[in-house]
Amino acid sequence: MITGRHTMAKIGRFKNEQAKSDYLRAYDELAAQWPVPATDLDIETSFGTTRLRKSGNGEGAPIVLLPGMPGMGLFWMPFIEEMAREHVVFTVDPMGWAGRSEQTALLKGQDDIVRWLVEVFDGIGAERVHLAGYSGGSWLSLLFASQRSDRLASITMLEPDAASFLKPKWGLLFKFLLGGIRPTREKMEKFLEWMTPGVKLSEEMWTLTLAALKFRIAMPWSRLLPDEQLARVTAPMLVLFGETTIANDAHAAAARARECIPAADIEIIPGVGHEMLWAIPETVIPRFLGFVEQHDQVRA
Repeated sequence: MITGRHTMAKIGRFKNEQAKSDYLRAYDELAAQWPVPATDLDIETSFGTTRLRKSGNGEGAPIVLLPGMPGMGLFWMPFIEEMAREHVVFTVDPMGWAGRSEQTALLKGQDDIVRWLVEVFDGIGAERVHLAGYSGGSWLSLLFASQRSDRLASITMLEPDAASFLKPKWGLLFKFLLGGIRPTREKMEKFLEWMTPGVKLSEEMWTLTLAALKFRIAMPWSRLLPDEQLARVTAPMLVLFGETTIANDAHAAAARARECIPAADIEIIPGVGHEMLWAIPETVIPRFLGFVEQHDQVRA
């Protein structure tokens, strides 16, 4: 019995059935606002069932999008219309984070995360994908590329999280810890304004975000990857930093990325920070899609 409880404590789940019901109702209400035709897919993996949403049409390798931590595929709603205009796009509810994925086995570490994504790509029948992530989703993408670049047509990191290329600052970790103590909407709004200035969530997204607080996260936390692991990234790589980000020292992070992965295309965009994706989508999305199209021709 002790072993069973210990195992369950490390599998992502809601605190009770009412919490799960409240979350899924809010999830479905937000999902109904998806601005383009889409199909929901449930992919079976060794770690449970992974929910993906497929949007768009197009030739070449599909785009797979990973949200910031601890988000889900609906994170990409404001940007999906442009991204899916000429491409097949899969948005993912990561295993171990709140969403419509159902975890049944532990993700014990980095190798399990990579295995989970390999099985997801196998499940959608994609030999190669254009893998992209924002913030914590960027770290998941980087981890995957460091082990399985052979499965990638390209990798794009949009405003990487603090652990992607540098050790996180203690002040940032303290802010996260402080925000996690008895979180309220007021506290979370202040944290959001500090982290991503000017970004405003809809009421539907706030309902979903607050409901997610009753989910016990079970995805391993991002950790700094050593130089030799980063050097194994061989897939075409785009990294976009916001110069004023509080998630990183953008210039120091970019310098380490260039040193370890010399072929990477790395850009620091002035005048924006971690809010980059929302503040200047007219710059970020075409830059990302142009990179995808460039390397789809090379590796498809």
